[in-house]
Amino acid sequence: METTNIKKFENRTKSAIRLLAFLEAKEGKESELERILLDLIPPTLNEPGNIAYVPHKSTENSRVFMFDELWIDEKALEEHFKQPHMINLIEKLNPLLERPLELKRYHEIIL
Repeated sequence: METTNIKKFENRTKSAIRLLAFLEAKEGKESELERILLDLIPPTLNEPGNIAYVPHKSTENSRVFMFDELWIDEKALEEHFKQPHMINLIEKLNPLLERPLELKRYHEIIL
């Protein structure tokens, strides 16, 4: 499955937002967490403001996941959190997580 819209990526602007989401599953909950996370990919990629939504699993700890997301702007990211596949997501994730979900926002430095 392609997780990056190359055309949108090539046309991104300084207002693009990169969101990194870090999650650590409780012992024995890795597969359940991974399934929920993978199910988010298709509907998220279909959102008009999404450029990339790339899942990662740590090479050092199989319970640690990271999503590398790229959005056309802050408004698109805020709209993402209002989508049906995102509503109540935290309530589904919390029982599976060792620690709270960590979200970090970045702007790319474009020269």
